[in-house]
Amino acid sequence: MVEELELVDVWRRLNPGRTQFTFYSNPHKSWSRIDMAWVNGNLLKEVQDIKILTNIWADHNPLQIIWKDRRYKKSRWTLNSQLLKEQGYTQKIKEELIGFFNCNRKQDTSLQNLWDTMKAYLRGISIAYTANKN
Repeated sequence: MVEELELVDVWRRLNPGRTQFTFYSNPHKSWSRIDMAWVNGNLLKEVQDIKILTNIWADHNPLQIIWKDRRYKKSRWTLNSQLLKEQGYTQKIKEELIGFFNCNRKQDTSLQNLWDTMKAYLRGISIAYTANKN
């Protein structure tokens, strides 16, 4: 199963050659490292550190995995300009614009509101088109 799922013992991979234990057997007076954290090898690059903590109340020491910071900055959506070269996309946009303006061009709607709404609508159409294409 380890090979099939490409699992990696995180602590051992990040601490090669180091000796530290997670379990103490009082009857046998022996230590062992039986508590482990396994992740897929692709996920290992997201681990910043792993620690074996101390615990005075139990015979097992807990593991603490510290993950790399994964916060991303918000970015503005931009149109993939390569879509403009696709006839299927440009035809879809033309049809959607005709339908949009037929439904939304009213006397009491400001041009600014119409413009902003149309941009949001086309962004949704473009995202859906790209998602369905893939």
